[in-house]
Amino acid sequence: MLIAFISDIHGNLPALKAAIADAKARGAARIICAGDITGYGPFPNEGRNYLRKNKIASISGNYDCKVLDIIEHGASAVAALQKKKRTVAIWTAKHIGKTAQRFLAGLQENIEQELPDGLKLLVVHGSPVSNDDDIYPSITARGLEAKLGGARPDVLVCGHTHIPFVKRVNSKLRFDRTFGRW
Repeated sequence: MLIAFISDIHGNLPALKAAIADAKARGAARIICAGDITGYGPFPNEGRNYLRKNKIASISGNYDCKVLDIIEHGASAVAALQKKKRTVAIWTAKHIGKTAQRFLAGLQENIEQELPDGLKLLVVHGSPVSNDDDIYPSITARGLEAKLGGARPDVLVCGHTHIPFVKRVNSKLRFDRTFGRW
C-alpha cells in the first residue's frame, strides 16, 4: 500500500489541493498530514474542510497549537515569537471558525500504527520530543536515539522543518518527508 505524507500546509489551500491530486495520481491509497494545517496562508477554514472531506488523517503541528493558544489566552500567548510569525498567528486565530477550531483541538500529537507489512509507523510534527523540535538531514544515529526516547518505529515521519529528506539508519528507513514507497 502506498501512503503519501504531507505536512506544513500553513493555510495554503491551492498547494494542499495540488499535493493531494499529485498523491492520488501517483497511486496513494492513503494520505497522512503531519501537522501545521494553519498559519501563513489565508485558508485555515477551507484547509480543514478539504482535509476532512478527503478523509486525510492529521496530527497537530506547532502552529496549530499556537493558534489555539491565542484563541484561549489571547495574543500574549505568542509574545515570544518573532513579529512576522506573531502577526500571522494572531491573524489566523482571528479568522479561523469554530468548526476548524474544534477540528484542531481534537487532533492528536502523533499517529502510531502498524503497517500491513508489519512495520511500525510513527508520524509526528517536529520530533518525538515535541512539535517544536527539529530533525534535519544531518542528524546522526546517536542524535536520533536521543530524540526517539522510548519509541522504536521502523518508519518515522516528521514535518516542521520544510526540508524533505529520506534517511536510512541501521539499514531501516527512518525518515520520509516526501511522497515515497517503503
